[in-house]
Amino acid sequence: MKIKIAYIIPTLNLGGAEKQQINILNCIDTQIFDVKIFVLKNEVQLISQIKNKNINIEIFNIYSINNIRELLKFFVSIIKYKPDIIHSHMYNANLLARLLKIFLPKSKIINHIHGMSKWLSFRKLFLDKFTSFLVDKFIVVSQESFDLRIKRESYSKEKLFLLMNSVNIQINRVNTNNIKKDYFNIGMASRLIAIKNIKGAIYMVKFLLDRGINVKLKIAGDGLEKDNLMNYAINLGIDKSVEFYGFINKIEEFYEEIDIYCISSFTEDMPLSVLEAMMLGKPIIASKVGGIPNLLNKFKNCSVMISDFFNDEELNKVLHFIKNLNIINCKIKLQNFAENNFSNKIYCKKLTKIYLDMIKQ
Repeated sequence: MKIKIAYIIPTLNLGGAEKQQINILNCIDTQIFDVKIFVLKNEVQLISQIKNKNINIEIFNIYSINNIRELLKFFVSIIKYKPDIIHSHMYNANLLARLLKIFLPKSKIINHIHGMSKWLSFRKLFLDKFTSFLVDKFIVVSQESFDLRIKRESYSKEKLFLLMNSVNIQINRVNTNNIKKDYFNIGMASRLIAIKNIKGAIYMVKFLLDRGINVKLKIAGDGLEKDNLMNYAINLGIDKSVEFYGFINKIEEFYEEIDIYCISSFTEDMPLSVLEAMMLGKPIIASKVGGIPNLLNKFKNCSVMISDFFNDEELNKVLHFIKNLNIINCKIKLQNFAENNFSNKIYCKKLTKIYLDMIKQ
């Protein structure tokens, strides 16, 4: 008999946690597992990326705790399914999974934690701590998150498991001759929200252009900040050097258009976009936050990290980095590392072992 797994996630819109859920669905062995995903909100931008045809999907309209009818529908459906494992992503879904433990005491609960959750209020942190005993395993995506959860959330170290995100992208090999360029396409793939600090990346482009570096910023993604960001580029006089692509379904094609990847967020954990960029051999400009430094310190000639994208002294590091960049050497180093550490195949082997070990307990 197959092991039943219920995944719970708030949405399947563009985002690191959502894309990781898609990666899991596309590599989970449906010969071993019976899989059903419960999407709490009817926001499923990425649903077409689910290639595994043996996945059952149920979508709800739970936008707040006041959606009683939809909540009841969700609980009835998942209790009827009787999963052996409930694997949830992100805060609200994680709390729902813990509540389900009361109704499904034999189910094993996995809370998958993405992000450093700096937004947590005292009330939400208290609720998290108070219900954490209902969880059988916590999966975190960086060592920094692992350490934080012990210190701040007071999770049991024995329940924590570090499993970095994975990439499901076919890589392209190139020859080893260096390519000298007199222009650079810098790319970003992100939700257009304030916390991603895309304004900082736009300011960086202005800084580089003013110093004779021919660059263009290409931004994949959509969000509430789009008009604000477009106006900011206009006010800086560089709107012709900043392109907004909107949502892109085939992200590999976007990465192929760029030379360097940039992530300028105020806070991150272990961003999936950085791993994708590495898998495609793109040198990286990044904020020095979360798990990023621990990852990129291994590639000092192929990455540069800064603390403030509005600080010209910090941006001089980016200027020096670009002037001395060997694109092809970086492509080979980054791809080899990513392929050996972040492939979706390797990830699902580790995740399958977690599931099977939990069932045996």
